[in-house]
Amino acid sequence: MRRLDSKVLIACGLAALFGGCTEREPREAPAAAVDAAPVCDPRQLSCTGLYAPGAEGWATKTLAPGVRAFTPSLRLWTDGLDKSRFIYLPPGTKVNTVNMDDWVFPVGTKLWKEFRWKGRRIETRLLWKQAEKRWLRTTYRWSEDESEATEVKDGETDVPGTDHHDIPSQAQCGMCHNGKRDGVLGFEAVALSGDQAEGLTMRQLVQEGLLTDPPTTELRIPGNPQEQAALGYLHMNCGVSCHSGSSTAMGRTSGLRLRLETGKLDAVEKTETFVTSVNARSVSVLPGVSSHRVIPGKSQDSALLNRMATRSSLLQMPPLGTHHVDPAGMEMVRVWIDQMK
Repeated sequence: MRRLDSKVLIACGLAALFGGCTEREPREAPAAAVDAAPVCDPRQLSCTGLYAPGAEGWATKTLAPGVRAFTPSLRLWTDGLDKSRFIYLPPGTKVNTVNMDDWVFPVGTKLWKEFRWKGRRIETRLLWKQAEKRWLRTTYRWSEDESEATEVKDGETDVPGTDHHDIPSQAQCGMCHNGKRDGVLGFEAVALSGDQAEGLTMRQLVQEGLLTDPPTTELRIPGNPQEQAALGYLHMNCGVSCHSGSSTAMGRTSGLRLRLETGKLDAVEKTETFVTSVNARSVSVLPGVSSHRVIPGKSQDSALLNRMATRSSLLQMPPLGTHHVDPAGMEMVRVWIDQMK
């Protein structure tokens, strides 16, 4: 989930750098019976099923039975906050992966993402699939002493003790999460397949039979290490939620596609990232900057990198969820562009 700031609607209208943000019908995965009735106060994180029941489970932060930790191989920039991620799949169910680029999760699935600043828990976000077409998206704000975490439906700006971190409201979550068919961003094929993935990875999902249609080959981002780093960064930070061909993605109308499609990983030049950015004109650019998204060998003149380096502007990229430029991500993209011929 990302924060929507007052300038986002205008930024999205400008269509980001880039312009803003017959499919086989998937087989139904087995559905488990779900009792959505709360057994305790639903405004408390302790009631969501993340931690083991009872005071000891909460005190020790012991995960509840069936809850699995996972770490994608690709990192999402959130202004330097550390994150931990968890998922619960109801027993006997599988993730529908007929479309490997757009997974559909069984009813009852829950995902949590915990944010920490300098070791202190700040917020935990929850995605809970309560019905076939209905997800609960909400956030829990941790108390100063971390003794409790309470739901904040309206979000919170500039959380005290952080570097201007903002907690999104329930309404703001859809700006990013609506960009995927079933609204889940980080738990997906490309991000779970890399060597840096940990916990419940693609390999574990296949071994445990948790996918309806497992991949027949190993999914790898193409190219040399520098190309892989840049393509992966743009995929996770720009493509998964916004710059894709999904009809609900904010950046779709821009024509810029930064999501790595699993069927187009044979070569860098075949990725939509390369095809729609290299020597391609941008719809909106910064004053004094070239109108081309990526100019081979000239990162300083490439609109893509200049938009990434911008903050406090209607043209910043990403347009929401971050107040600070990501120096590591900038370097990955700079090296990729400058090594092109």
